[in-house]
Amino acid sequence: MRQRISVLIRYLLMFLLLAPTGLPVLAQGTIVRMETSLGNIDVELFNDSAPRTVTNFMNYVNDGDYSNSFIHRSVPGFIIQGGGFTFENDGVSKITTDPPVVNEFGHSNIRGTIAMAKLDGDPDSATSEWFFNLADNSANLDKQNGGFTVFGQVIGNGMDVVDAIAALPVWNAGGAFTDLPLIDYSGTGNIQENNLVMVYRIVTISSASTKAMPWLPLLLE
Repeated sequence: MRQRISVLIRYLLMFLLLAPTGLPVLAQGTIVRMETSLGNIDVELFNDSAPRTVTNFMNYVNDGDYSNSFIHRSVPGFIIQGGGFTFENDGVSKITTDPPVVNEFGHSNIRGTIAMAKLDGDPDSATSEWFFNLADNSANLDKQNGGFTVFGQVIGNGMDVVDAIAALPVWNAGGAFTDLPLIDYSGTGNIQENNLVMVYRIVTISSASTKAMPWLPLLLE
């Protein structure tokens, strides 16, 4: 028992010493990069706390389903949303969806997080569409429809790009595009690819890591 207590004390001391240095003392989730027409958005996913949702999202990423998709909804001060439609060969297509994923609400919908969109009145209806929280939406989105599953957070300077998207003029193009953010659109003529906030592709920058505290097993010997 005394040996175990000693090990725990040594472990806690090393944690306290390493944490301020920025060295990896906690597990890191998968990091993906959204390459958009306004810049890159890097997102760290919550593999541990929302495993089914992350797996669902990564299935779309790995299948290339998000390539040439676009941000189709922007509500300033609230969210920007994508993952539902692609624009190719001068036409819009709906992304073919996989079966819905079970709701895994656990993290609050605060600014800088990414969460899954879903149907009203059905907590377990999320498929391909996701959104970025532009503000602290926890008072609203944490409490309705079973809570909206947050499965990652923007890292680095990604929110600069998210905010730039949210600052674009919003147009009513009808149908699913009543809040469509557009770039340099005059209001007349067909909407072209260069008018849309394109998500050209989403790529994996680094996979989930369990390298945190590699020295811990040595302490427990």
